[in-house]
Order: sequence, then structure tokens, then C-alpha cells
Amino acid sequence: MDLTSFPVIDHHCHPYDPAKAVLEPELLAREFFHGRGDIPNEKAPKAWGASEELRYHFRHMGIVNTMVCQLSRVFDCPAELDAVAQERNRRASDDFAAYCRLLYKDAGIVATVLDTGLPNNDPLLDLIPGTKLRLFQFEPPLQKLLVKAESYQELLRDFQETLDRSIKNDGFIGVKVHLAELVGFGTMPVWEDEAKSIFPRAKAGDADAYKKLYTAVFTATLLQCQELGVPVHLHSGFTGGMWDGPIYDADPFLLAPFLCRTEFLKTKIILLHAGYPWTKQAGQLAHSFPHVWVDMSQVTPWASLRIVECYRDVMAWAPLSKIVIGSGGHGSPEIAWLAALTAKTALTEVLGDATKLGLMATKHAEAAARMILHDNAARLYGLDT
Repeated sequence: MDLTSFPVIDHHCHPYDPAKAVLEPELLAREFFHGRGDIPNEKAPKAWGASEELRYHFRHMGIVNTMVCQLSRVFDCPAELDAVAQERNRRASDDFAAYCRLLYKDAGIVATVLDTGLPNNDPLLDLIPGTKLRLFQFEPPLQKLLVKAESYQELLRDFQETLDRSIKNDGFIGVKVHLAELVGFGTMPVWEDEAKSIFPRAKAGDADAYKKLYTAVFTATLLQCQELGVPVHLHSGFTGGMWDGPIYDADPFLLAPFLCRTEFLKTKIILLHAGYPWTKQAGQLAHSFPHVWVDMSQVTPWASLRIVECYRDVMAWAPLSKIVIGSGGHGSPEIAWLAALTAKTALTEVLGDATKLGLMATKHAEAAARMILHDNAARLYGLDT
């Protein structure tokens, strides 16, 4: 089964940075590093430095080897980090947008769902080829409105008006929420009466009260998204970086009691990053709950050396019509490009094996690949690409 020509919708990506048109080999490799630095920086806790010992490991990550392998194919140059970085920089420094188009054409990416609050006409978005859709980010307006709100009712009213306007007038197509990191998936709905009672403490900076307040606005947002007809995108699993809470709070299975609530059955919930490393759990939730979908971003491309197994985990249980692919890309286009390529690799293997074993007809396997790569996301958002 050859999926080379199949179109792709990247269901989760971030804007690119023109300053990354030129990246030295080590910095190109570091684009794929999502761990903690080992040189603390009190002024910039999310920008810790890296010692020589840590930097040594960047080029030896599996995903970096995958990038080198595939870039050498595109550039027809030696499969060495220094060689592909040199050729990449030559092309990207001349015209970064053209370089992005080259990679997107190679991978077949025709549309992208962007995790950004940037307006549609921001020049940064011009770097990303094809159709572009944007997610409303839950946390920034919540933080901003909390500063001036005098009551929970005022906060919720202003937040919901902002969301309503963003969807109806500004063209946003869903809501991105970081519930796992900031509260934990084991939480339960918080309703208005409780939210009103804890509001003063939350506004004063009480951490536990703020978690309750956050959950209350999230609870109301799930219901509002039903009315607006847009999905909620939940970060799930552990993707590295500066994580303050217990990592196990991001296990998708912890969401089950919340998902069981009948009030939310009409709200589409998309588990971003397939709950990695809990990919089996994410797939089973998509099977068990009619309103749960799975997005494979971050898994593709970061888990490139285990990509086939990860897709098997999700596809074992989830309806194939409820799986979408994404990248979690940021900064430079290599991440999104590799996500599309590794997704095609995984689907070729998993679905190819299914046909060889008599588990699927060839025509159904090809249809499933097309759905996961493109059609499922197109159906979610009413795209014609």
C-alpha cells in the first residue's frame, strides 16, 4: 500500500519562527528536545540552558536520526546532521516560506490546525502552506479576565462572551485546554455555587481554589462548546518540559468519571498527543465514549522509532473514523513534515499487516489510511481540501 500521494491534515501545530531560517546542526537537533535543561535560569524557568554533556545527546535522539535520514532523501546529500543542516540552511535562508512549501509538498500536507491566538492576517501564518484553522486558547483570556473580575459571575460572563465572539466572528474552530497539567485529569465538574464561594480565594492566589475555579470555567466551557458546535482539544499524556504536577495526572483513564457525565455527551473531546505514553488508554476511551477522539500529534514524529507500535495501540480499539494525525510542530517546519511522513509509515505497516492477515480488505485499509491522514479532520471541521 503506497500512501505517498495521500493528502494530510496536520491536526495540531504551532506557528513558525522566521529567526529559525538558519539553525546550526546542534540547534536543529535541539528543535526536537522536549526535556529539561540542566543549567537553571531563575529569570526564565522555561528556558534553562544545556551543558556540553546534555548537548552531546541531542543529535543521538531517534527522531533526529529520522530527520537526518529523510532530509538526506529530499536534499540528495549525505545522511549526516552537519550535511543536511548545511543544505537546509542554504535553502531556508534564501526563502524560508519556499522551504516550508518544499517540505509540505513532499509530505502532502494540505491543511493545518494551529494552536495560536494570532489573527488570521498575521504574517507569521503565511509561513504555513495550505488551509489554516485556529484554536481558541483557554488559559490566556481566563488569566487576563480574572485580574479585573469582581465575581465569578462576571468572570464567566466575560469569558463566555470572548469565546462566543472568537468562534462566531473570528473564525476559531475549537478550544485548546491544559487541564491535565494545571489541575489533573482526575478532577470532577465544578458548578456555579461552588465556584462563587471559592472565587475570592482563587483571585487572591490560593492554588487549590484556583484549580477549582479553572475547573468551573472548563465545566461551563464544555457545555458552551455543545451550543457552538466546536470540539474541545485536551492536552493529554506527558510531552516533557517544565511540568509542575504529578505526571500520572495526565493519564487519559483518569478522565473516565468526568466523561461519564451525561451533560457532556454532546461535546466532542479530542485527546491531543494520544495520551502518550498511555496510548492504549486513549484508544480505548475513544471506543468507549461516543464523544472522544484521538489526535496522534507529538507521537508523530517524536516516537519515530516506535511509531508503528503506537499506532497499533490506538487503532486496536478506537474507531478508525475517530483518529486524526498531527505534529505538535513549532519553530521550524521539519516537525510537521516528519509527522506526516512517519504517520504514513505507521499506517502502511499497521494496515498492510491487517490485509496480509486477512483482518481487513485492501479497499477498507486504503480508506482507513485516507480517513486518518485527512478525511476525519476534514469531516470534523467541514473542510473541502
